[in-house]
Amino acid sequence: MNFKAFFKECRDKQILKMLSIYVVASWILLQVLAITWEPIGLPAYSVTYLIILLLIAFPIYAFYIWRFRASSGELEHIESEEEHQTNRQMFQKIYYTLLFAATLICVVSIFLIVNNKFSTVLALPVAKETSKIAVLKFGNNTGNEAYDIVGKMAADWIVHGITENQVAQVISPEIISDYSNIISARSKPEDEVSILKNYFKPSKIISGNVYLEGDNLILQASISGSDINETLIAFKNRSCNKNSPLECIEDLKQVIIGYLTTKDQPELNLQDTPPKFEAYQNVLNAKANYSNQETYIKLINKAILDDDSYFEPKVLRVGYYYNLGQYRVADSLREAINTSAFTNSRQRNLLNHYQALITGKNDKVYNTTKKEFEITPFDLQTNSGMMVVALQFVYRPEEVDSIYYEISMDGMDLQNCDYCKDRLFVKAYADIALKKYQAAINLLEPYLEITDDTYLTKPLISAYIRADKTEKLKELLSKLKFMLSNKDWTDLCLYIGNEYLLLNKKDEAMVYFKDIISSDFSTKEDRAAALYALDDFKSAKKLLEELYKENPKDINTVVKLAISEMKNNNSQKAEQLLSALNNLRSTYQYGSIDYALAQYYVSVNDKKNTFKYLKKSVGEGRLYKPETFMNDPHFLPYLNTQEFDDIMNFWK
Repeated sequence: MNFKAFFKECRDKQILKMLSIYVVASWILLQVLAITWEPIGLPAYSVTYLIILLLIAFPIYAFYIWRFRASSGELEHIESEEEHQTNRQMFQKIYYTLLFAATLICVVSIFLIVNNKFSTVLALPVAKETSKIAVLKFGNNTGNEAYDIVGKMAADWIVHGITENQVAQVISPEIISDYSNIISARSKPEDEVSILKNYFKPSKIISGNVYLEGDNLILQASISGSDINETLIAFKNRSCNKNSPLECIEDLKQVIIGYLTTKDQPELNLQDTPPKFEAYQNVLNAKANYSNQETYIKLINKAILDDDSYFEPKVLRVGYYYNLGQYRVADSLREAINTSAFTNSRQRNLLNHYQALITGKNDKVYNTTKKEFEITPFDLQTNSGMMVVALQFVYRPEEVDSIYYEISMDGMDLQNCDYCKDRLFVKAYADIALKKYQAAINLLEPYLEITDDTYLTKPLISAYIRADKTEKLKELLSKLKFMLSNKDWTDLCLYIGNEYLLLNKKDEAMVYFKDIISSDFSTKEDRAAALYALDDFKSAKKLLEELYKENPKDINTVVKLAISEMKNNNSQKAEQLLSALNNLRSTYQYGSIDYALAQYYVSVNDKKNTFKYLKKSVGEGRLYKPETFMNDPHFLPYLNTQEFDDIMNFWK
C-alpha cells in the first residue's frame, strides 16, 4: 500500500474528518478561553494549560480513532484474502508510524512550552519585586501636627532622589494612599503593609519617623525587606535644627541612595555603612576619568569633602600620588587616614597594601593585592593592578596569563579604557619574559589596527625584535615615523637600540643610536644616552658633565658619568662621583641608588659587588620593569648566570 492509497482509506473511513474536527474545535476553544479567562476569574496560565492538555489528548484521540474506527470493518478495494491481510498490515504500519510522529511532536511541543513559559515567565515576579522600592510616609512622633509636613517632605525627597538617579521603580506614599482609598470604597479598608504585599510586592520598604529632642529635629529611617519585619539596615539618626529640616532630609536621602546604589555589589563596596550618594557618584566619575589626572583627583577630593567617612576615595588618593612618584605626599595622606575608623578586614588589607607599597615591601604588596583580587577578580582596576604586581613587583610572569583571562576583552572599547590598555601592556611583556613572542604579537597586532594610540607599540616592537621579524618591525616603524612627535620618536629609537643590545646585535643597535645623535631634534639627554650606549664614553662624558652641572641629584646622570670617567681612566673622578651618589640616599628611593651602583660595578667587571647591590636594590623595592634587570644591557654578561636567576626569583 502506498501513501496515496493510505490517505484514500483514511478519507473513506472519515479519519481525516474526525481529526480535522478535533483541530478546529481545539482552535475555537483556545480563542474563546484567550478572551474570557480574565473576566471569568481564571488564572493567567489557563490558556497555556489548555494547550498542553489538547496536545496530550491529540495522540490519545488519534489512537481512539484507530482502535474503534479504522481497525473495524474491511478495507476497500480488496481483490483477495491475501491482499486483504497485506494491505491491512501496511495500513496499520503507516498509521502507527504517523501516530508515533505526531506523539513525538506533541511531546516536544509540551516540553518547549513548559521550559520556555514556566521557567522564565514564572521567574518574572521575582524580577519585578527586586526592581520596586516602596517609600512610606514618615511617622510624626513629635506630638505636634505641624511636623506632619516634615514626614511628608522626607518621603518625597527620598522618592525624588531614587527616581532622579534611576535607582529603581518607586512606590510613593501617594500611590499607596490612592490604592487604599479605592479598596476601602469597595471593601473593608487595608493598611499600608497589606496593600504593599497584596498589590505591589516591593523588595524593599523605606520607612521612618520624625522626633523632637529639645530644639533639634531627629530623623530616623530604616529599610526592610518584602517582609516589613525583616530589617535590612537601620540608618544612623540624622539631627538638625528644627527650623532647618531640609538639612536632615537631604543628608538622610544621600545615605539611603548611597546604600541602594551599592547594596547589590557588596564585594565592590569598601564601606560598613553606605557613603553619601554624591560622594559615591564622584568616585564613579573619577574612575571613568582615570586618564585625565586633573579631573580624576578633583573628583576624588570632592568625594572626600562630600563624605569624610568614605574610605575608598581616601585610599584612591594615596594611590594617585604614589603612581605620580610623589611618595612623600602619598605616605602623609596614608598616615592621615584614621585607621581606628576603618576596621573591617578589607579596609585593613588596603591600608596594609599602601603601607607595603610605600615601604618597598614587594612581597607584602603581592599578598595584599592578591587578597583584594580574590574578592573582585572581575574589576578592571583590581585585575590590572594584580597583573602589574605579579610581573613588576615580584616577577611572576607565569601568573599573569590566568589573571588576564579572568576578564574577556571582547567588545572592550580600547580607545576609552585605560585599564584595558594596561592589561594588554603587562600581558604582552609577561609573554615576552616567558619567550612567547608570537603570543605577544598575536595579542597586540589586532588592537594596533583599530587605534592610533602608541602606548602598546613598545612591547610589540620588543616581540618583533626578539622573534626576528625584521620586516614586520620596519613596516610598523614606517608608520610610526609620521605619527610620533620628535621626542617620542627619539625615545623609541633609544628603546629599539637597547633591545638590539640585549641580543648582542650591536650593528643593528648602532643604526638607531646614530639616528638620535645626528638628529636636530634630539635633546642633550638623548644624545648622551645614545653615545653612552655606543660605548663612546669620551663624547658621552662631555654631555653628561653638562647634565650633571644642571642637575647633580639625577641618579642616572651621576652613575653614567662615573662609568664614563672610569672608562676614560679617571678613577679618582669616578670615586668622587660614587661618593656623591651615596650621598644622595634618601627615603622613598626603592633601591635606585643600589641599582645604580650595581650598574657601575658590572661596567668595571666587579661581579661580587654587582650582585651585592642588585640584591640590595631588589630587597628595597626596585621593580622589574621593561628597562631594568633582565632588560638592562648593563647586565648582559650575567643574564644567564645562577646569581642573576636568584635576583629574578628574589620574591618567590
